[in-house]
Amino acid sequence: MNRRQFLKYGGLSALGVAVAGCGGKQETGTTEGPQSPVSVEPDVENPSSFRSRFSTVKNVIDAGIDPSADGPIDGELNELLGDDTLLIFPKGEYTLKKLRVSGYNNLGLVSKKGATPTIVPAAPSDEINNQLVQFLDVKRFYMDGFDFDFTKDGFGGVVRVRGEGNFVARNLTIRGKMPDKDLPSNPAAFHFEQFDRSSRGVVENAVAKDGGHQGGNAIGIYVGKDHSGELVLRDCDIRQFPNNGLYASAPGRNEPNFVGKDGPVHVEGGLYKNNNIANIRIGSTNSTVKNARVVADKEPPYPEGSLNVRGIRLRGKHGQVVENCDIKFGKNGGRGFGALVFHPDAGRATVRNTKIEVNRDDIPAINALPLQRSGAPTGSTFKNVEVTGTAANGRAVSIESRDGVSFENCRVVQRGRKRTGFSFFDSDNCSVTGTTIKVTGKPILKVNSSINTKDLSIERIRFSA
Repeated sequence: MNRRQFLKYGGLSALGVAVAGCGGKQETGTTEGPQSPVSVEPDVENPSSFRSRFSTVKNVIDAGIDPSADGPIDGELNELLGDDTLLIFPKGEYTLKKLRVSGYNNLGLVSKKGATPTIVPAAPSDEINNQLVQFLDVKRFYMDGFDFDFTKDGFGGVVRVRGEGNFVARNLTIRGKMPDKDLPSNPAAFHFEQFDRSSRGVVENAVAKDGGHQGGNAIGIYVGKDHSGELVLRDCDIRQFPNNGLYASAPGRNEPNFVGKDGPVHVEGGLYKNNNIANIRIGSTNSTVKNARVVADKEPPYPEGSLNVRGIRLRGKHGQVVENCDIKFGKNGGRGFGALVFHPDAGRATVRNTKIEVNRDDIPAINALPLQRSGAPTGSTFKNVEVTGTAANGRAVSIESRDGVSFENCRVVQRGRKRTGFSFFDSDNCSVTGTTIKVTGKPILKVNSSINTKDLSIERIRFSA
């Protein structure tokens, strides 16, 4: 499918901008049969309306659903669903127990212009096994403009989209903590995958700020191992989850009984804050994280004995890119392996134009753990990467058992006591060029390693409390 076809048939089309929020004429009555409910604009990033998109457009209240009625609306809603159907939700609280929608083509569920309808769980999460809202094997699917009220203790569940064709999910907000204390598995707030290798899914402005519970195991956004197409996660806000903010490395895993389909995941912008294990975690080939903000400034909730905070974590495959990101690890951030961490099975990656600030002692800004995946390409590249902060002890940059790693035009300034700049262990053919190093400890430490250095500006600064 080429770009023109993709834009025509789903691409990044912000359906809710037309229907849910920013202009365009809106039809609110129940309408059956072919029609042109709205006009269309060619700019898919900011369309004002739609035309010839859906053969059926229904306002769910006009179609008989009463938000104020007692009991869930799952059955009534299922009767309204169909191919080429757009369902519009006015303001109100809609109670769902366990909605499972499967196999439709060209289906949309959107908020009415100016409204933010709220989905309220009808049953505790353990009764529905966390399966609140699922859209499975859908093509040309749109969902835009809903709040999910999980503020009642023990109530909530996953919002999942599994595409078999292009889909868009936008402006979805979860209020309240995930009910993760009593569930045996790892419950996710959002779960997105694209099963069709030739198709794309776009998730924009998925928000879950309240996270999970201390001792719980909830995930903010999960991308499963069978994701094989392309997935874009744009401008999401995920905070306070005990088992990863964005867990998107599963498609890149290749282990006994766990083989991923290696679909790329692209993170664009957004804020990922105070999540345990990793704030952002990618691993499939050529996945990217660009223009994202990552913050660890207080201890997140975590499963018993499993506190290990990382900013961005690469796990699996190779070819990932981290670019124009801002990672901050505060003095009160939870203990962990580092701000940017390479798992032992992560191969070559590129990091550029990224700022990393570390103020918690003993936390490395960059931590490339020993490569243990046989045959994985080595030689990660770091360009225009800035490391600052007041962290003491340990190493700002740690490279271990990884040959061919290069740092070019970087800046490492760490003012905490006894802080080493770069350390290389068992790593050959590495280089540090055109780089500024200002630390209280040794600027470059190498053990059983060969490092080419050129055009360095080095200053051994004095620690002052």
